[in-house]
Amino acid sequence: MNSREYRQRRHRRRAAWIEANGNRKHPDTEAESLIEFASKWAPFGGASEEEILVHFGMPLRRFIERLWQVIPESKCGQDEIRILASVYPHPAESTTEHHWT
Repeated sequence: MNSREYRQRRHRRRAAWIEANGNRKHPDTEAESLIEFASKWAPFGGASEEEILVHFGMPLRRFIERLWQVIPESKCGQDEIRILASVYPHPAESTTEHHWT
């Protein structure tokens, strides 16, 4: 392989990598996995605690906290974020303080 062929091959590989990663919802693969998993289960009311534990090794509460940590940096659209919020409520919104008088 001469230098010209090498440059062309390298250019094609880089272009393919950019195209593949340009469609990702998040630059971090763990975050991408969390978002894809949550989105996949959203139409069914969300994943079970067991399913989350098996796939990510964390309890439901930690999964939801981590999901909402990565969503602001993601390329998720507003519709997808609304759906995720309805199924996996943001931890700050799901806890309410009761003021007893």
